[in-house]
Amino acid sequence: MKDDTTDPTVYQMAGFTSVIGGRWKLGILCTLTTSGKARFNELVERLYPITPTTLTRQLRELERDGLVNRTQYNEIPPRVEYAATEMSATLGPVLATIAEWGPTLSLIHT
Repeated sequence: MKDDTTDPTVYQMAGFTSVIGGRWKLGILCTLTTSGKARFNELVERLYPITPTTLTRQLRELERDGLVNRTQYNEIPPRVEYAATEMSATLGPVLATIAEWGPTLSLIHT
């Protein structure tokens, strides 16, 4: 049961973090919203030291939540591209703000 004294933004943030929570999801979304489409191996390189298994899991979750589109081309060898959806593109300003805030966090922990 919801406590009436709780700030409503707490519930909104909980929903937000349930979708984009995870160590790599913000990095994946940032990469796709700023650089456009990317193939799987490009993402592995850009997000080093992410493992292919972790990247696969995070991409599937983002695709399930409607934040990433996966396009498979029936070619030899097979080609798959990932792209930000219109919904995840709206996160661009939020991701930029988080990126700007990053150095502040490092100042706190030094």
